[in-house]
Amino acid sequence: MKKFNTSQKVVMAMGILGGIVGIYGRFNGWEYGDYFPFFYTGMTMVWIVFLPSSRSCCGLFKRKRAQES
Repeated sequence: MKKFNTSQKVVMAMGILGGIVGIYGRFNGWEYGDYFPFFYTGMTMVWIVFLPSSRSCCGLFKRKRAQES
């Protein structure tokens, strides 16, 4: 697992906390509209932490020049 910087750690913690609140609400009988936004937002924040940063862009869609022989 890669090492995270401080902002990634904060976003990860907020995402985990949001997911826990969503799961807690689900099993304590909250209405769907009350617990789902917490759960969905939390899981999205956790997923965002693992996206590659813009600084490490590898250029998958850049055209490569043909090698001259």
